[in-house]
Amino acid sequence: RLQAQVHSKGLKLGIYSDVGNRTCAGFPGSYDHYDLDAQTFASWGVDLLKFDGCNCGSLELLAEGYRRMSLALNKTGRSIVYACEWPFYLRPVQQPNYTEVKQYCNHWRNYYDVYDSWNSIKSILEWTALHQDSIVKIAGPGGWNDPDMASTATPTPLETSAKKTLVIGNFGLSWDQSVTQMAMWAIMAAPLFMSNDLRHISPEAKCLLQNKEVIAINQDPLGKQGYQILKDKNFELWERPLSGRAYAMAVLNQQEIGGPQNFTFSLTFLGNGLACNPACSVRQVLPASRDWGIYNWISSLSVEVNPTGTVLLKV
Repeated sequence: RLQAQVHSKGLKLGIYSDVGNRTCAGFPGSYDHYDLDAQTFASWGVDLLKFDGCNCGSLELLAEGYRRMSLALNKTGRSIVYACEWPFYLRPVQQPNYTEVKQYCNHWRNYYDVYDSWNSIKSILEWTALHQDSIVKIAGPGGWNDPDMASTATPTPLETSAKKTLVIGNFGLSWDQSVTQMAMWAIMAAPLFMSNDLRHISPEAKCLLQNKEVIAINQDPLGKQGYQILKDKNFELWERPLSGRAYAMAVLNQQEIGGPQNFTFSLTFLGNGLACNPACSVRQVLPASRDWGIYNWISSLSVEVNPTGTVLLKV
């Protein structure tokens, strides 16, 4: 009945389990019952399985469990998105084999949970930039790096305990920081999940989460993840190749005090100098949409960005 109600509203049903004999919260896990649990989830009409990695005993059992659950889900015949925590548990002791992870998982967590705070968002972005050489190249259709999900509106007790969200619309982020999360999750080709009480999403947060231009960038069929190309004091410049020789570009201002600041850069930075050669159109997507006009490959752009805010552009 639950899945019927969820699906009748155009939503998908996700469920949580664990590769070990207990979940992180101490509830029964799926260890050595992978086929049974996968068939049960499929019979319930589940669309996504988030599979955690607590209480597993060894890295060998961890890897075996993630592989076995992947095979078990495939055997059900139902299309179930498989969200893994595999690399997160490997990283403290060894470099994950992302080729293998992508072979078995649809998306995977590398870093800690996102919390309803700017420090949490900032730490995820800093970690991603620091490790982009090892994680960006593996992302693409069928397998994605997951910097954690997206939430809006007043957090419920369940949401507060789960802490698996886009944290847009809660109390911990300013509006500029909410724009930053939405923009950067689009640049990173991140899975976009909301974990919240849909009855209490503010109109502004709803508009941001449903922004069709941002979602189109996030879901671009080329499937390449974006990356940081420049860091200059408190400013960061990120790019993401898109289909049709287009690029998405994010200008992030990490400064947390004061007022808006201007950041000027040459378009030759973008796409190794090819994105705007010989000319290109520039459109601002966030924080508000507007056309900037036509530029050439030696043009410079000057972008005004609020503290902890981001300007998202499409070139």
